[in-house]
Amino acid sequence: MKQEIERKYAVNSLPKDLKIEKIVDIKQAFTYRDENTIIRVREVQEKYPKIKTNYIYTVKTKGDIQYDNKYTIGKKYEIENEIQKEMYEELIKRNISNIINKTRINIPIQGNLKVEIDVYKDNLEGLLTAEIEFQSEEEANNFQKPNWLGEELGYKVLSNRKLAEMTKEEWKQKVTKEFIENNKKIIQQLKKDYNI
Repeated sequence: MKQEIERKYAVNSLPKDLKIEKIVDIKQAFTYRDENTIIRVREVQEKYPKIKTNYIYTVKTKGDIQYDNKYTIGKKYEIENEIQKEMYEELIKRNISNIINKTRINIPIQGNLKVEIDVYKDNLEGLLTAEIEFQSEEEANNFQKPNWLGEELGYKVLSNRKLAEMTKEEWKQKVTKEFIENNKKIIQQLKKDYNI
């Protein structure tokens, strides 16, 4: 069981020297939730650099982790297992909220860190966020974000679990018009340059 430690940001712009490590399409749904645990199933279709598809079953739990009121750093314990396509197809029918479709773009930055830009689709179309996963809470706290990343979004409002329960109108009420307009420009550029 690994500890998942993340921070989530808006994206101001794309870096001029953008180096893409991987592009994947993700389809995911939550199949169980209580106050401590969520279960997610996910289809991951890798589009670049090679074409392959994986099916992942994930259990996330708070365990003994205590949260502060800021929710800036997402902390959970996580167990992931690869499953067969048939099991995924059966489990996703048991979704307890909306199915999330998104394209994820992995961009290496300082050290071993990677920014995961998520471009959401369907009822979340127009939403664009960036996540960074860290090896330790100390590393997360000491992280100096590059200028092209914007404000910290945290996990209190825009976690994937909460987004899966929102309508288009609901998530748009959680962000500014400027945020949406800026996302639109970046998404258009990504579609043009990388056919996402």
